[in-house]
This record gives sequence, C-alpha cells and structure tokens, in this order.
Amino acid sequence: PEALRMRIVRTFRLALAAAAVVPMIAGAQASSKSPRDFDNSWFWGIKGGSTMITTGASGNEKVSAPTVGGEWLITRKRIALSIGIDQAFFDNTAAVYDPTAAGSAREVKISDLRSYSAGIFFFPLKYGNLRPYAGLGLSINVIQNADPQGTYTSTDAQEAVLAEVDDQSSRVSARFTLGAQYQLQRVALFAQAATLPTRNNFLINGAANTFVLEAGLRFNLLSAIEKLP
Repeated sequence: PEALRMRIVRTFRLALAAAAVVPMIAGAQASSKSPRDFDNSWFWGIKGGSTMITTGASGNEKVSAPTVGGEWLITRKRIALSIGIDQAFFDNTAAVYDPTAAGSAREVKISDLRSYSAGIFFFPLKYGNLRPYAGLGLSINVIQNADPQGTYTSTDAQEAVLAEVDDQSSRVSARFTLGAQYQLQRVALFAQAATLPTRNNFLINGAANTFVLEAGLRFNLLSAIEKLP
C-alpha cells in the first residue's frame, strides 16, 4: 500500500540523515591522543533489516517486514549494556476469539510493530578487529494499529472483543541475540540475529518465535567512564 511505502521512505530518509550527521559528531568528539575503539565506550547505532512474523486470520501467513531502528551500546572490556528501539512496517490481518462471529474468530487488521529492548551483550573473544557476541535481554513489543472488523450482535460482545484486542496488542518477551561487530577505529559495522518467543496471547502468534535480522553502524562517540583531571 502507498501509505506503507511512504512511511518506509520517510523513516529511511531520517536514518540516512543520521548516518551523515553522526560521524561528524564522532569526529568532533574524538581526541588524537585517545585510541579507544571499544573498551569503556558509549556507542550510538543505526540499523536496518527484516522482522519475520507469522500471522493472518488462520495464523499461517509468513511476513517479512522491513525494519529500521536505533540503539545505544555502553561497553566495558567483554560486556556491554544494550538499549534499542525497532520499528517493523507491515499491513496484515490476525484474529481473536469471538463466539458471536463466524467460526468463533474475529478478524483484526494489524499494522506495524514497535519493539523496545534492553539487555546484556557478551563479547568473549576477539579476532583482530572482529568481535562476535551473544546477548540476553527483554523486549516490549507493541503492535501500533489493531482494528477488529465486522459487526457485533451486542455492545457487550463488542466491548469483549475490544478488550481482547487491546490485551493481545502488546507483549513482553525475552530477546536472544547472536552477532558480530567489526571495528574500524571509532566506527563499527555489525550484523546480528535475534529471536523473541512471542506466541502466547499475541496478535502475531502463528509461530512460536519472532525473528529479527539486522545490520548497521555503531559510532563510538563518548567514553563510558568519566576520568578525573
């Protein structure tokens, strides 16, 4: 749909603008006497990729939704705190239980998924400039629009459906991540894959897990430790 394409274009334009501005900020912050590339650093990141969900009125439609996001990574030597936000763009349908509807299933139009995540990344090894990592955290997943379809036999039936849709439009889940980061001085390229168990009582519940594939850039802007003069 045209509206979906326009949302994706606008979001990617913002990401490209950030990609142009952030390196200049990083350069202004950098000190020629400080070779810091990873340890005790505060990275700002931009990323893009795909979120793979299973939805549909029958719970069997595979959807690969284009995804963009940003993140913060605060590192020590082999561990880091990660905080991020992702937005996946899609338009599809789901269903909730409704005994008054045909087949006891009420169709729900859904679109776009936003995820807020926080977790710990572990960087146990280093191969030159390459650092593989694994992460464990939590994610708050929120479907941005959910609109039940059709007519109702009573106001009580409508209110019950709306309450069920509201309850199943968001879910907190664990988030498991595997990835690798390649350091180029104060800029790092990374790629990662994450899985989120999201099946129980969620509008994108056709499969046991939601998968996210992403790649992007992290910019080392600041030290994570304030040194006394």
